[in-house]
Amino acid sequence: MSADGTTATGDVSTGPPREGHDRAWALALAAIVGAEFMLQLDGTIVNVALPALQSDLGLSVAGGSWVPNGFLLAFGGLLLFAGRLGDALGHRRVFLAGIGLIVVASLVAGLAPNAEVLLAGRVLQGAGAAIAGPTGLALLAIVFRGERQQRAFGLYSTVTGLGASAGMVLGGVLTWAGDWRWSLLVNVPIGLVVVALAARALGLRDEATRSRSLGLSSALLSTAALAAAVYGLVHAAEKGWGDRWTLTALGAAVVLAAVLLLVDRRAAEPLLPLAVLAGRERAGAFAGLLLLAAVLTSFLIYLVQYLQGVLHLDALRSGLAILPFGLALLVSTQILTARIAAVGLKTRALLGLAVVLAGAAWLTRLDGGSAYAADVLPALVVMGLGVGVAIIPLNMIVLTTAPAEYAGVAAGLLQTALTIGGSLGLAAMLIPLGANGLAEGISSVFAWACGALVAALLIVAVSWYRPGARG
Repeated sequence: MSADGTTATGDVSTGPPREGHDRAWALALAAIVGAEFMLQLDGTIVNVALPALQSDLGLSVAGGSWVPNGFLLAFGGLLLFAGRLGDALGHRRVFLAGIGLIVVASLVAGLAPNAEVLLAGRVLQGAGAAIAGPTGLALLAIVFRGERQQRAFGLYSTVTGLGASAGMVLGGVLTWAGDWRWSLLVNVPIGLVVVALAARALGLRDEATRSRSLGLSSALLSTAALAAAVYGLVHAAEKGWGDRWTLTALGAAVVLAAVLLLVDRRAAEPLLPLAVLAGRERAGAFAGLLLLAAVLTSFLIYLVQYLQGVLHLDALRSGLAILPFGLALLVSTQILTARIAAVGLKTRALLGLAVVLAGAAWLTRLDGGSAYAADVLPALVVMGLGVGVAIIPLNMIVLTTAPAEYAGVAAGLLQTALTIGGSLGLAAMLIPLGANGLAEGISSVFAWACGALVAALLIVAVSWYRPGARG
């Protein structure tokens, strides 16, 4: 399907058996969105449990930070290679392998007798998520066609937003109940259900792949470059942009990325084909997703800190306080988006970004004397509605306009943009927060978020503009 909603040609034999059988389609979709729910849950659920986890295992604050960061480094570093792996070996096999690795790693981390085993489990969780994430997203674009595809992307986007919100709520509940280990073990039963669904609905019968060449040197370079970039951004969020390790890691990421491009230019099967990056529509969607991720990640993390540190809500209540965002996103993707389905994908994406900007602008009013009901809740609802409208067309433009043989690479790049964008947002928003403190600096955080959203609107509008073209 093109950015304007027309259906692209492709081999529909990649879908689940008996294309007209609604139950087969439903099972396939349940497997893919269930995997995405696991990934989103893993990204946030442990954060609320960190204090209890650190106390139980004797970890320092710095050591405890590696529980989320170990996951993030493995996830961000392997995304591009994992997407190419799906294109080369078959998305179904790689998807099932990734989910299986998450299940095993979650069991290892949840039963860890010491900090070293826990951190190893978290790194393996990140690796499994990197393998399952792009291949699941690629399957969504390959398996579903026409109206089914729009509905599938809508549900996928809903689960993405709800998974992050649910992670905070569930993490708060499990921490309150007194055992942090369940925040890691909860993905074991979910993962087993996803594997069973995927094996039944998708099977191991894979589409014909373009090549089985993976390019070891390119894979190593891309993993090192992305890991260095994520580490540098995470370190910047903790130590600042002027820290020597921040500068070293980001500099190494730039050098490694440049070497990767040189190596790929001479490779018969490049890890990062230029065909995936080419095209103004796709470039604009990538930019929009990166900047939107920068805003949403910092919004969720710093707002929870504000709710706990300034409004004095406990872990459970602060998690529940974020829930209206997820509910608004659910309404947006499942109801509002259907009402405006006739509007072009580009117009819907720009409209959604504008609504998110309105919500972020509302949050610039926050200070030490703000109240949740009057100053936070309206913005949560508005931003949830806007994200739901924007995220579906942005995802679809990236994945349905990319060459079919590079579906996995396109999905890997998309999730890389989200990961790098989120890390960049956390690091960038720390500048006004660190200078002013939580109570007074929170308004400046959202002022920066507004700037990022204005930039996103301008970039995507210019990249998509065609004189005389329609939405």
